[in-house]
Amino acid sequence: MRKQVADLKAEMVARRRVEDALRQSDQQLRALSDSAPAGLCLVRPGGTVRAANLPFARLLGYESPAELQRLGDALGIFAGPEELERVLAMAERGDHRMAAVLFRRKDGSRQSFGVIGVACAEADAVAIAVLERQPQPWRAPPLSGTAGGK
Repeated sequence: MRKQVADLKAEMVARRRVEDALRQSDQQLRALSDSAPAGLCLVRPGGTVRAANLPFARLLGYESPAELQRLGDALGIFAGPEELERVLAMAERGDHRMAAVLFRRKDGSRQSFGVIGVACAEADAVAIAVLERQPQPWRAPPLSGTAGGK
């Protein structure tokens, strides 16, 4: 009986160490992500936000990534379906050139950002990086293979 209790205690200690290491790793990853000089976001093919960092949320006028996910999923983060299609097409082709993409901000206004979109290791998401704010009227030429660039 003592051996079983000792074994259970050892397993509990080992499990606690693993959980602590996982928690620390998660905190480090969040700190790195939120300190990045660019907005980062994982977007599902339907346009909903899977994950985002704090700079991305703030670019769109949200206080936190959680608020962006909650409200962005209801309101949409892209100014229209054609903008999402541009990002998805860019990722599908593996095109790593920056393109201007029009986003919908929390207040309903629209803002153009220079974006690179790449396919994510997880099949159901596209990783996008917002590299710079674009002047509102500026627009990149349509990407070939999208609805606007046939």
